[in-house]
Amino acid sequence: MEKVSKEQVEEAVRTVKELKIKVADLNGRIKDAEAVVEAYGLDHMADFSDGRLALEAGIIAIKAGAAKPVKEGKPLSTAARSELAAVLPPAYVKVACDFGVLYDSHDKVVRQILKARGVEIIRDDKFAVI
Repeated sequence: MEKVSKEQVEEAVRTVKELKIKVADLNGRIKDAEAVVEAYGLDHMADFSDGRLALEAGIIAIKAGAAKPVKEGKPLSTAARSELAAVLPPAYVKVACDFGVLYDSHDKVVRQILKARGVEIIRDDKFAVI
């Protein structure tokens, strides 16, 4: 890419900011419209066939949400999730690394383990207009 002038970047920043405002407005309008669709769908559950309800303007489809543990209507804390995972059969539990924490870790043992396996934790940083 050719060298970018200050005038070009100033115009690009203005464009990004202007479009982000428009996107925020559109996302708000989408959220409002989706709330109307959800309310209608909940009131007309019996009218759905195979998880779909055909309308003149389009089709409302029921999409399965992600499964998540709750207790008394509230999401389980990280500690409660860990405690639950400890008592469940291993076939139902996945071990996962927090790569963000690993990236910032200065723990020598962790660094040695990663180095021994030839693994490097990197970040894919990008520039943002604010």
